[in-house]
Amino acid sequence: MAPLLGHDTRSPSRRNGHEMTPKNILYIDAYDSFSYNVVAMLEEVLDVQVTIMHIDSTWPDGNAADFLKHFEAVVLGPGPGDPHIPDDVGIMEDIWNLSTADMLPVLGICLGFQSLCLRHGIPILRLPYPLHGQVRRVQTTGEDIFDRVPNLEVTLYHSLYAQLEKVQNDHEEARSDKSAAQELDILAWLPLEEQVSTGLVQPIQLPMAVRHKSRPFWGVQFHPESCKSDKEACRQILGEWWKMSLHYNRTSRRGTPLKMIRDCLHESDAIASLPNIVHTMLTWCTSTSRYSFSRHFYTKPLDSALICETLNSSGSPTVMFKSNGRHSIISVPSPGSWRLEFFTQTERLFMENLNCENALEGQSVINTSLSTSQFWDVLRYLMDMKKVESGSKDVPFWAGFLGYFSYEMGLACLPHAKGHGHNSSVEDSEDPVDASLLWTERSVILDHESGRVTVQSTREADNEPAGWIEETVRLLQDLLFHPVVDIIDSITTDTVALDSILSRSTAQFPNEQQYKEQFDACIAELHAGESYELCLTCETVITVPCSEPDNGSMNFPWLLYKRLQKYNPASFSAYAKLGKVKVLSSSPECFLNWDRKSLLEMKPMKGTVRKADNMTLGMAKEILSSTKETAENLMIADLIRHDLYGICGSGGVCVEKLLEVEDYGHVFSMITHVKGQVDPTRPGFAARDLPQLQSADMSAYGLTALQRCLPPGSMTGAPKERSCMHLSSIESRRRGVYSGVMGFLDLGGGGSFSVLIRTAFSSSNDNCLEQKWRIGAGGAVTILSTAQGEWDEMLTKLNTVYTVFKPTTSVVLS
Repeated sequence: MAPLLGHDTRSPSRRNGHEMTPKNILYIDAYDSFSYNVVAMLEEVLDVQVTIMHIDSTWPDGNAADFLKHFEAVVLGPGPGDPHIPDDVGIMEDIWNLSTADMLPVLGICLGFQSLCLRHGIPILRLPYPLHGQVRRVQTTGEDIFDRVPNLEVTLYHSLYAQLEKVQNDHEEARSDKSAAQELDILAWLPLEEQVSTGLVQPIQLPMAVRHKSRPFWGVQFHPESCKSDKEACRQILGEWWKMSLHYNRTSRRGTPLKMIRDCLHESDAIASLPNIVHTMLTWCTSTSRYSFSRHFYTKPLDSALICETLNSSGSPTVMFKSNGRHSIISVPSPGSWRLEFFTQTERLFMENLNCENALEGQSVINTSLSTSQFWDVLRYLMDMKKVESGSKDVPFWAGFLGYFSYEMGLACLPHAKGHGHNSSVEDSEDPVDASLLWTERSVILDHESGRVTVQSTREADNEPAGWIEETVRLLQDLLFHPVVDIIDSITTDTVALDSILSRSTAQFPNEQQYKEQFDACIAELHAGESYELCLTCETVITVPCSEPDNGSMNFPWLLYKRLQKYNPASFSAYAKLGKVKVLSSSPECFLNWDRKSLLEMKPMKGTVRKADNMTLGMAKEILSSTKETAENLMIADLIRHDLYGICGSGGVCVEKLLEVEDYGHVFSMITHVKGQVDPTRPGFAARDLPQLQSADMSAYGLTALQRCLPPGSMTGAPKERSCMHLSSIESRRRGVYSGVMGFLDLGGGGSFSVLIRTAFSSSNDNCLEQKWRIGAGGAVTILSTAQGEWDEMLTKLNTVYTVFKPTTSVVLS
């Protein structure tokens, strides 16, 4: 792998009218899900530029000392694992091996702190209980980097600690601690209680910060970059460290850092070559113009389900997606419709031209090999080449792709994806494909707030007088004033049809003992420091006898979807019939939105309380304010800040809402809302290896954010990659559609995707004698979780969807 991820391309800063070239810091990344938060804090607070190396990188030319002459200081980042394990700290060890002449200032954070302590003879042991996502007040000496900071609240993410002799509250005694006095001074500590073998509880003091007595090495056990750490105090601490680091460089006569040589960054300005399949896609898209033509009218009674079933036949690929609780986007077949599927295990792309209007040399079906990275490159290129320049400004989607990406598609987007997923193949299982997208030229958008219906198309012929747009407007208006069927009769007919099928269905539920054993396995990984939080999930499988369409109506999945929306309406409800895959979703959770200009946003949801007659919003807020629940959400909040900083770069991310409890139908949930602003002149580190972005619009940045942020952090835990690895082993199954995302890619530049929770899906063939429907459910396991509590929470979430698979005699519709 290339050793460096890149460097900041910002313009030089100015001071007193003179340009000042930012100083350089090297950040060593241990594949943590908070790394870009640390990098952003360094750049924002210190006005420096940061270069990133991973712990498993190799030094340019094999010479660490020469390369480090480019930098004023090094920051050793946090990460999962154990400093005793060479692979977990990697090239951090090389920093401690530098000669006195080559030495430079170092700040270790969490794992970097533990590496510093271990290297200098301090044992690193397990805590009596991990402190993951917990906010604690630490005490300091008020000296060195803690000058004028006597104590502060910080966020902790660690299960190991440096074992120093007891630290007294009086800082003079703390500094004279005999064990630390050999080489390290203690600068901060945390009072903690530990139960000893006698059953008594005795206070202990955990070191939270140290300073080497004679070398420019500092370390902090806490996470200064967390959104719940005392921001001003942490900025002051970082500033003091930087001031002392620069002073060391001056007084030690350390040479002026060399100017960064661009070539050593291994960057490439060349656009990666694209596979030939992209030419076929462009041929199939020739009918899509640069403009989205539209007409609109206003109505109240007309709902999205009626529009969808009026304009789509039961056998046609169909997607209906509700975005942010306001707009329902409904696909409509056109002569230029086509769809694609991608499966990560075999790296195969399947394409089907649904009407053969633009088929290349008569080909309407194509099956070809394509790597996962090429798949994303092709999507970016196609969206850029087929950009729609204008349309109705009041709707979020003009044309483009509608569909889903599976959880396993997300695993394949991680740097070390191989071996993460449970092995399977399309041929020998009923697992769904990992990406399924429908190319959509014609669509109808329903604004649920204003009642505005927009009928639109990118096909020029559809805009002609008496063309498809005007014809469809008249058809929908006729539905409003002259409904074809009586609504009550229709509901009764649908209920009878569903109940006759569901009464013959069977369900296979998760095994409680097995789930609790998996819970114990998660807890073991948390204690080992492998993860801070693991989102354990399981699956219920419902076997349903197939039904024949009744008088040409939408089939069983569609009727079931309508029942689900009646029982559990949600901000991101969705229906999809793509190939053999059927998806019914009533998700309350936004994964990722982006507009057509520069804004990205994510809204993770962690922490759930079931509604009941005696449960109010106020009571739910009190329950969800517990240490366990806030830690669960905080860890994911910090994770998605990292994700967005990776795209938007330093200075581009802010937290709009943090740990707020809201009403979501049958449950109360805690959410966090984070926004990122894209600056094309300064992309984040995760977007800098994509030269296509230099000339692309927001759709390319949105797609890159989607690629880099999958799978959803609220469904994995943190750190994401190490958590996914352990979850795949513990769960030993493919999650499929569940835990993936669904939404749209707009040719105008925008996009919106929900997290596929509260979702049922099937990939059984329509002509099978029976269909297997799968419902995933689970929750975040933290060190404060209990096996029974997690089991009960899983059942609450499962029943939100499973209830509609029961005959109506046992379903109470709201």
